[in-house]
Amino acid sequence: MPDEKVLQVAILIWGCVFCAIAAICIFLSSNYDREKRRYLILMESFASMLLLMDAMAHIFSGYPRVPGSVMVRISSFLVFLLSDVVLLCFHIYVCVYLFSKRERRTLKRVKVGYVIAAAGAVFVVISQFTHWYYYIDVDNYYHRAPLYIMSILLPAAGLLIDLTLLLQYKKRVSRKLLFSMLSCIVLPAVAAAVQAFRYGMSLIDFSVGISMIIMFIVTMTELNQEMYQLISREGKIKERLEIATILNKCIAELISGEDEDAAISNLLRIISGYFDGDRSYIVQIDEKRNVCTNTYEYAMNGVTAEKDNLQEVPMEMLDIWMDSFRKNGLYYIPDIEEEQGQPYYETLKMQDITRLLAVPLNSDGKIIGFLGVDNPRLHYEDHTLLSSIQYFLTDSLKAKERKAHLQYMSYRDMLTTLYNRNRYIQVLEGMKAKTVIKTGVAYIDINGLKRVNDLYGHEAGDRLIINTASSMLAILPENAYRVGGDEFVLICFDMDEKIFRSKVRDICDSIAAKKISVSVGVVWEESSSELETMLRRADDLMYAEKKKYYEEHGTM
Repeated sequence: MPDEKVLQVAILIWGCVFCAIAAICIFLSSNYDREKRRYLILMESFASMLLLMDAMAHIFSGYPRVPGSVMVRISSFLVFLLSDVVLLCFHIYVCVYLFSKRERRTLKRVKVGYVIAAAGAVFVVISQFTHWYYYIDVDNYYHRAPLYIMSILLPAAGLLIDLTLLLQYKKRVSRKLLFSMLSCIVLPAVAAAVQAFRYGMSLIDFSVGISMIIMFIVTMTELNQEMYQLISREGKIKERLEIATILNKCIAELISGEDEDAAISNLLRIISGYFDGDRSYIVQIDEKRNVCTNTYEYAMNGVTAEKDNLQEVPMEMLDIWMDSFRKNGLYYIPDIEEEQGQPYYETLKMQDITRLLAVPLNSDGKIIGFLGVDNPRLHYEDHTLLSSIQYFLTDSLKAKERKAHLQYMSYRDMLTTLYNRNRYIQVLEGMKAKTVIKTGVAYIDINGLKRVNDLYGHEAGDRLIINTASSMLAILPENAYRVGGDEFVLICFDMDEKIFRSKVRDICDSIAAKKISVSVGVVWEESSSELETMLRRADDLMYAEKKKYYEEHGTM
């Protein structure tokens, strides 16, 4: 056997052995995805058989008599057939990586790849009888036939389809795996181009063997990386379980009862405990006024509360925080001394803050505030808990706002924003059988409202009511009630007579300045057990004044 032939056989045998070992190693790697693992094993196994058959074809080429004739024919046939089988396995392997089962059933190029591989195998079988691809002479030597080029063009067409799929969907695989898959296309393609013009060398099969080696190495590398990542994840399981436990506690607090303030305070206590922080808090943003306010706070024992000192802080001080919230989803200060020169440095320094962690509270794409922890000593490099709880906390704050708004709407007059009759009745019910001290009440009624409505329309009448109410809102906003169309009541508890009558007089002067006429009945008692009686007396006084007004003016 010539030295060149011996070298070829040796390379083919070693390639066969290596591919077989690769198939066994992948078979033993149970952590690999089952479907991908299956086709990679088949690909390595068939590649191993392909290289072995090619080696056998070289060994028995020219071997005399029947053994040589049989072995050359069998090995040559299997070389051509296994080439198409390896191509099919590779095509399936690529598709398994790139597409779901549903996509594989619908994509035309995937189906065309199957057809080309099947057509190649069929032509190989037919060639055994027609000698399209090759023939074996009487001396048992292999020779190319006129249609040999088809044995190259068909696989090349299949590889071209795989190439287009890989390039189009390259983002679905890692760079390393993409490189290994492309090597399975480029190397055989280059080898086929050379072998088409150079007879006698098994360049295509060499290239297939090298491609399979690259595929194996890359696959094992990725598996090792996955194992490393798995070990790393397992090392964090305990911490993640702790986070999940704490998160469940926080959520349970938020949904435990109807007292949102108490629930949020308990949540902040849990957060402070988890991070071993000095203080945890919620800051909410008033977008209209461009300020932020510390609305909730939990301070550990021995730590000074700062809530009262952090009211209506200008948002300009926190521009860097807001940018970080938008870009990174958090703001972390590992060392306060690194923040010197920032507008918030002195404020944080005065609070004895050395480290700080905060995450934004997002609602409908807007940052409505943030949740923060001062001086966290544990878990401060992991903001998973804060980032997770912020969603539930935001919902709780929104629910509280909705509840407050509904409560406001139920007790407020829509036209004037004064307290309505519902609130008025609630106050009366609450004061039944109770003695009131230093209490003043006043009934106020607009004169001539009906005439304004009749002459100028109800819109003009509404403006009259609104203007009257605005004087009350300016002086006694929490003591004024609209109890009827043009009737208003003032109720002031624990107020000296002189002060009460002065405020009522100021309201009447303000109303008169708007050229609005009202009738007023005022009653003040040092002590009374009948608030309703005082209101009836004030009502009577008001109607007496109103009667006098209409007697003088003669209109309603």
